[in-house]
Amino acid sequence: MKTYIDELKTNARNISLMPYYILGVVGTTISIFVVVILNFFTPLDPIQNLILGQCQSLTWNRVVMYYLPRFFLILGISCFAVIMGSSLILRPISLCLNLLKKGTNPSPQIIEAAKRRLLNLPFLVIPVNVLMWVIFPAMAGTSTTLAGILDHRTVITLSARASMVGLIASGIASHWMEVLSRRQLIPFFFPNGQLNLSEGVATISLSRRIRATNRLIAIIPVTVLLVTLITLQWEIEASPVPAVTYGRGIIVFTFVLFLWTLVFSKQLTRLLCKNIVDPINDLAQVLMNVRKGRFDRRARVVSNDEIGFAGDVVNEMTKGLQERKIMQQSLTLAREIQQNLLPKRDPSLPGLDIAGKTIYCDETGGDYYDYLLPEIDKKDRIRIVLGDVSGHGVASALLMATSRALFRQRSALQGTLAEVVTDINRHLCRDVEDSGNFVTLFGIELNLSEKYLKWVRAGHDPAVLYDPAQGRFIELKGEGVALGFDDTLKYRENMISNLSGGQIVVLCTDGIWEARNSSGVRFGKQNLYQIIQENAHLSSREIMELCINSSYRFQKENTYQDDVTLIIVKVL
Repeated sequence: MKTYIDELKTNARNISLMPYYILGVVGTTISIFVVVILNFFTPLDPIQNLILGQCQSLTWNRVVMYYLPRFFLILGISCFAVIMGSSLILRPISLCLNLLKKGTNPSPQIIEAAKRRLLNLPFLVIPVNVLMWVIFPAMAGTSTTLAGILDHRTVITLSARASMVGLIASGIASHWMEVLSRRQLIPFFFPNGQLNLSEGVATISLSRRIRATNRLIAIIPVTVLLVTLITLQWEIEASPVPAVTYGRGIIVFTFVLFLWTLVFSKQLTRLLCKNIVDPINDLAQVLMNVRKGRFDRRARVVSNDEIGFAGDVVNEMTKGLQERKIMQQSLTLAREIQQNLLPKRDPSLPGLDIAGKTIYCDETGGDYYDYLLPEIDKKDRIRIVLGDVSGHGVASALLMATSRALFRQRSALQGTLAEVVTDINRHLCRDVEDSGNFVTLFGIELNLSEKYLKWVRAGHDPAVLYDPAQGRFIELKGEGVALGFDDTLKYRENMISNLSGGQIVVLCTDGIWEARNSSGVRFGKQNLYQIIQENAHLSSREIMELCINSSYRFQKENTYQDDVTLIIVKVL
């Protein structure tokens, strides 16, 4: 199985930082071009004179010989600064990638530094861009002012516009930086998500991001126009111009500013929507798969904001659901296996009518019953065992299966019922001594030839014998501790002689009479006994079904909270 480092080394050769440098160069080029356009259409004589010169008109020769060299000089210097700045910002990431591409294992500190820098990239790009667009124009403006090329009012106008354009450029570059990171680097360094667990990382909520974008779109164009109008007022005070010229210049500049605002606002909002909507759509697809019962797909977690946190939660949920589905399939299989351990049919013996049934409250349970015929050649006797393992669920089911195996194996040998239970208790004590589990048990032996009923009680509720001739119930009591507590115990048999036709032996676990309705009232033994007494003339199967159905109806909307086992033995 590949480790995290091995996965990084395998995928590192497909990762390149070149798109980040290209983004910086393209963004800088467009921003400088926008600044030139805005300044070209500014209705200020000093700027127009600076651009057009004495001829006050543009010619191809002048563009090629005068403007383009200066434009490319400024562009080259700016792009060089951007590339150097990007290299400095990306250094922790490039260092880690270079080591991985060489096949060297970077230290955990190098990997963590690269991951922190990756998540902080959008927040580093904004201040670096803003500083560049504030400091460089200010330095250039100061130089031109000292050289007497431009006055301070024109320099303020140019610097303010460059700063505003740079602010917009930094916002767009930040969003594009996120797009690039989410395509390659974040899935590369964070294949399992959990970005919000990284320390030393700046975070910004979605609401703040949306508010900041709206303010950029609303404030920047107004600021550019306001600074232009202020500097125009300075120019008019120094040299009055006709109202028509002033108005025409303002209209043209405002129209150009409007087009620029339309373009950058569309681009900025599109990137913002992409960075928000794409992860949400991915989450929606994962949830749709969950609704269809498919838990194999995981959400791509590419941010440490609210959406990223939601993606981590959804991934944990789908993983848990997938594990639960596998567990459910295993429990269903375990249920089928355990059901096969119970008697498949009731025994048919002359003189006896026997019916038994178990209902588990979970997929698996701890109730157990079995019919044991110790001597195959004798059809006049039978042993019936009823056990209740502490608790319910998988652990109880395993102990139930163990108990069944021990009973079946020991019952095939010679010995009384008490000796069988004693030997089984000794074996169970060794299995459950450290777990705290135990098994309550009630076993009976019926012999129709000699007309007796023997029983052994091991911590279980007493079975009852109903005699319709006398109309009374006799509890089959007896001493005995549950199996699994003391391996030195020797269990004793109890006996009733002179069995007669019509008598009914009832063995059950406490799940049936402890069933509760919505008011918390228990079904109780008296209800159970009354049903048996009123329907003693029916078959064992019919009596058993009446008891279970009455218990169900009593619970109404509730369900069994414990396993239920009921065995009815009627002497014919």
